[in-house]
Amino acid sequence: MAIEKLTLGDRVTGHLVDGVPETPYQAAILELSEQYGVRVEVPYVSYDEAGQFKHVQEWFRDEAAPNNLVLHTADGPVSFFGNRWTGHSENMGRNVSLGKLSPAETVLSSRDGDLADELRVQTVRSRLDGLNEWTRLTATTDEHETDDEHRVQAVTYRLRSPEEVNWRHGKATLSLRAEWTVAEHTDGYNRAVELSDNVVLESRFDDGPRSFFDHFVAQRKIASLLVFLYGRQISFREHKVQDERFASRLMGGKVYNHPFVELISDRTVRERFTPVPSRKELGRAIAHLQQIGPDGLAEWSEQYDAWSRFILPSAGVLSRKRAYIEDRVISTSMSLEAAGTMIGERPGEKETYGRGRPSTATNIYRCLDQLQITWGKYVASNVGLARAIANNYNDVKHADRGDFPNSEHTYLVSSTNSLLVRLLALDLTGKGNELLEPYRKGDELWDLQQRFDSVGVRVTEKGTWVEVTSDDRD
Repeated sequence: MAIEKLTLGDRVTGHLVDGVPETPYQAAILELSEQYGVRVEVPYVSYDEAGQFKHVQEWFRDEAAPNNLVLHTADGPVSFFGNRWTGHSENMGRNVSLGKLSPAETVLSSRDGDLADELRVQTVRSRLDGLNEWTRLTATTDEHETDDEHRVQAVTYRLRSPEEVNWRHGKATLSLRAEWTVAEHTDGYNRAVELSDNVVLESRFDDGPRSFFDHFVAQRKIASLLVFLYGRQISFREHKVQDERFASRLMGGKVYNHPFVELISDRTVRERFTPVPSRKELGRAIAHLQQIGPDGLAEWSEQYDAWSRFILPSAGVLSRKRAYIEDRVISTSMSLEAAGTMIGERPGEKETYGRGRPSTATNIYRCLDQLQITWGKYVASNVGLARAIANNYNDVKHADRGDFPNSEHTYLVSSTNSLLVRLLALDLTGKGNELLEPYRKGDELWDLQQRFDSVGVRVTEKGTWVEVTSDDRD
């Protein structure tokens, strides 16, 4: 038997094994909660004359729990890797203590070989929000048979995974594939067959098994790109791992399969508990997989580390559903400053200099000049917009400038900056010339233009805000 999945609120009882032959098994409870993720609770006797709990006392009193443990349960084994001491309490009156551990990775299987070995796996498959919609990959086709009156008489579903999309990043090969499963659900009343057709992100390394963290770093880069493409939080919902040390055996011990087994990481466990977005909440990506292509994904991954000072602040704030507009201005402006430094000198930027040197407005101007967006009547020039953004950013950031700036102006800067960082991320895929064309023509700016309309202002050449007149609206 095997535990195939853990869900929020599950509590599983079993016996812990530390891999040391002379150590007694120890009762424990695994719990999966939104607050703590995976937590292992270990009850033990505080003062034990027989010495049965001596090893557990050392785990918690000395904060020296084994790095790896296995919990044997009635439904199958669960392995814990990278255990951290997270507390213990002692009840002197009852002579019973409770120790708590939090593993870095939890795998719903047992592993061959030395339990103390670091967790390393050959392949990681993950599921993320938006992946199905963004890739537009599907393994399902259906055919309907109708009668002469066009009434459906039969439906045939065919499940077959299409060609996967692969790209390289360093020593890693990443891929996107449509993965299908069939499951039957039958009880005393209902009978159903469930067909699942979902896209997974997969990573493998040329030099063999790697730590989960190495796989996660490579996959997180694609998740961050999706944050920019959708302009919202993108959550990891599931990880499954495959390695020859996680094996399925027949009764005689012969290996017949190396299945994908679920891994729960403390890095992403809380993401799986966030509400799954509806298609409406997910919104429309500014570019899909077919437009970016595997070479664009490879280019994004290659540029990621060098551009991390641009990527990370904006990816963080775009992922916060209810971030204050001032927070968005701060984080996105930090990104624009970093991007301007990476882009370097651009024609016409000297108009933005302060005291003969590049200023905050200069770095923002460089981003605007790189994108070459056609703003229309609401923005006098890139120089003016760069000054307006820089002024608002500095007014929000520096307390010695007095009160916070006009909230409506901050709202517009927040909206403009959010669009800018998303388009700059798109440009980092190497596909900017073609994917930015609609924005350079002004065709995709209707949402931002409506926001300027609702406030009724425009940005001047000097970076000031003035009310829109009737002549401006014509």
